[in-house]
Amino acid sequence: MMIQPHRYTSGRIALANLSTSIDRLERERAAGGSSESLLTLAKLLFLRGDVLGRIEDHDRGESIATEAIDMSSNCARAVYVRAQMAGRFHCFAKAKALLAQALVAGYSRQEIEAARAALLQATGYYNEALVLRERLAKRNPRIDTLASLATLLAEMDQWGRAETYYAAALDADDGASPFPCGQLLFEWGVSSMRRGDLDHAEAVFAALDAVLPAHVPGRGHRAEVAFARGKLDLAESLVAPLLEASDDPEYRALYAEILAARGDGRSARHAELAGEAYERLLARRPEAYADHAAAFFMGIGNRPKRAVELALANLRVRDTPRSRKLLSKASASEQATTLAREFTV
Repeated sequence: MMIQPHRYTSGRIALANLSTSIDRLERERAAGGSSESLLTLAKLLFLRGDVLGRIEDHDRGESIATEAIDMSSNCARAVYVRAQMAGRFHCFAKAKALLAQALVAGYSRQEIEAARAALLQATGYYNEALVLRERLAKRNPRIDTLASLATLLAEMDQWGRAETYYAAALDADDGASPFPCGQLLFEWGVSSMRRGDLDHAEAVFAALDAVLPAHVPGRGHRAEVAFARGKLDLAESLVAPLLEASDDPEYRALYAEILAARGDGRSARHAELAGEAYERLLARRPEAYADHAAAFFMGIGNRPKRAVELALANLRVRDTPRSRKLLSKASASEQATTLAREFTV
């Protein structure tokens, strides 16, 4: 996959500019910023958190958005922002109720439709989401609307149509910022991984690395692809720097898996640290981390019963094919462990 050189602002420069804007808005906040400037600050913190895999930025963004809501005189906007935050942290029922309130309060129907489509998709109502996604893409064929439609089609196993819309989304991007393109490439790469096309996933993540080298989740998933292909040296070189760059335990968990595959005794300690970090996150945001934590505990985390508990909790929040598959794998892992123990006894 080739993207024209210099099509976008350098990823490193864009990220530096993002952090500069965040610092400026933080100073404005300290001096008594407006509700609008605080919402902008929260939005930028969420963006940086997504790109750098920084949970602390997400926490900071939530705190500042809440502060902005408390200051806001625009009731409809305040309710909509609360709905966005609820959806981001996988509190889907709450988000749905808040979107309904925002619509009654007069917030933009088009923005609410986009948010509703995301909620319907996240909770497994794919056909209903498709109606909205197609309408939004037809009405306004931008990189975000086309890429969102592509990702939904990929989840529906309509791979051919998904590929067509991913390419169309990339072609529709007329901006200089690498961030929208980076999000598109990340979703495209993840979709390729989920359908088992590791060669295509590697190509997409390589393109993402060229556009936005600091994209931590992209680098982490590229390491997963390398690991799945048996390229342990490459996988380790990709993921090891992320242990310091990000506070997300996902990367330490992958590092532990790679070490275990090498027979390196340090694996157990890294798995233990990842498990402790997941439990801390689950204590604060159980809905947001149940799926990743379940996958960890059924594998290198080696607590299959805990994995089943988390997979069940995740399924209650969103009944999707992936959630059902996760529960099935967790249950099989627990049964295998139980049988193994009985056999050894």
